[in-house]
Amino acid sequence: MPLYKKITLPGGLIGVWQLTETASSLFQYFSPEEYENPEFKKYKYEKRQVEWLVTRVLLKQLIGSNSTISYSKAGKPIITHNRYKHISISHSRYFLVVFVHEYGEVGIDIEDMTRNYNTIEKRYLSDVERIAVNKKPLLQCLYWCAKEAVFKLVPAEGVEFKNQIQITSFNPEAESQFPARYIDGKNYCDYQLHFLTFADHGMVWVSDEGSKQDHSSEKSIL
Repeated sequence: MPLYKKITLPGGLIGVWQLTETASSLFQYFSPEEYENPEFKKYKYEKRQVEWLVTRVLLKQLIGSNSTISYSKAGKPIITHNRYKHISISHSRYFLVVFVHEYGEVGIDIEDMTRNYNTIEKRYLSDVERIAVNKKPLLQCLYWCAKEAVFKLVPAEGVEFKNQIQITSFNPEAESQFPARYIDGKNYCDYQLHFLTFADHGMVWVSDEGSKQDHSSEKSIL
């Protein structure tokens, strides 16, 4: 089974899986009751079935078989486990990633650097960020992943990536983390994000444990 990478963090674990299997080849890791789950049965497309199965196989490898996943009304994954209380999930065409944490809310996102971000730049980047990114595929990818990760972390719905999540410019060749700010009205929270690049992909993750600072202000200062 292609467990591509495992990252151990204080209080948390990240697993990266390379998507190569068919759904039927993954059935061997489940009991008939598990893959007869109505949640699985609702997926008609092979890709979605594989993602559902791989998520649970990956969790078994990371934290054992005594966990379940449900979803909030907003679609946010919820994990039930005796140790890990928070989860975030992301996938691209070729990889699936899971981030679990004992005590901090988490967000993670993975994306292919070869995606055409030029068509969506104005939707997720501010004018200042577009200048900093300068249409570089690596930065386009990391900024997108960063905003997705923060969006998954915060409880609010309907977040405007362009205006409510701000990324401070950084050098991905020399740094492995960078700050971001989430703005909610007159309040804002600062987070420290971490990233990794591999196989033409960018992956960004964040936890509010130890990286969050809450503020109240009339304006943003990033």
